[in-house]
Amino acid sequence: MRALGRSPSEPAVFSLPSPLMPMGAIFSGILLVIAQRTLLRNPEFGVVISLGVASILAFFALMPRRLVVGEDGLLISWLGTRFIPYVDIAQVSTVEGFYFRHPGVSILLRSGRLLDLTTRVFKERWAERDALFTLIRTAVDDFKTQRQEGPPEMLVRRGRSHLEWARSLRHIGSGANLDPRTPPLPPEKLLRVAESPVAPLAARTAAFVALSATEDQDIHERLRIAAELTAAPSTQAALQGALDAAGDESVLAEVLAYAEERQARR
Repeated sequence: MRALGRSPSEPAVFSLPSPLMPMGAIFSGILLVIAQRTLLRNPEFGVVISLGVASILAFFALMPRRLVVGEDGLLISWLGTRFIPYVDIAQVSTVEGFYFRHPGVSILLRSGRLLDLTTRVFKERWAERDALFTLIRTAVDDFKTQRQEGPPEMLVRRGRSHLEWARSLRHIGSGANLDPRTPPLPPEKLLRVAESPVAPLAARTAAFVALSATEDQDIHERLRIAAELTAAPSTQAALQGALDAAGDESVLAEVLAYAEERQARR
């Protein structure tokens, strides 16, 4: 991130060229010339239609692709949104620029599909390509080296209603004992779950709900950063929802139910 002029604690969001660039734009221009010759046989409407087609082609060719490099995967947006978990990535390599192909990052998925991300339209931008390649490869390697641990028993729902679960988690997060025989759960143990990109969604959300009860602003800041560094839309929605609930237990219960439902779909 520092090589790209950004702080490691801020979301890694990039604006990349359209996947139609540059070859798509070139082919579109050729098709436009061919179409224009045909349309000019009818001068009354030919110019208007040609300009309309040119505008549409230019719009898609110039529409940037948005890339978010999260701690859990890549989120790519262009005429739709696609989330790629790091566990689905088999290999990350570089693409050298030549002729009309510009430097970029190539991602091989375990399914065998290949995804190319061009960093800039100009072939001279290899330094940015190399920095982005290093960032993605490091994120993939870091994710795959982390171990998924079972959540503390105090975070598990155990058949309770979601409202009862939310109240219990808030009780735990405030530093109180679960019962006379169970000592309080240390905040650092809750933070390990809350900040872990490999932890189950329900467990991470439960940890967020519990820690939302603390008055420690440093913990709230760490939770905010953890949510922002998450790329998976459903995970970010659950974590951010726990933060935005402002202690409203009924809202927190809905967030917990959402997290369980999304986890069951995976």
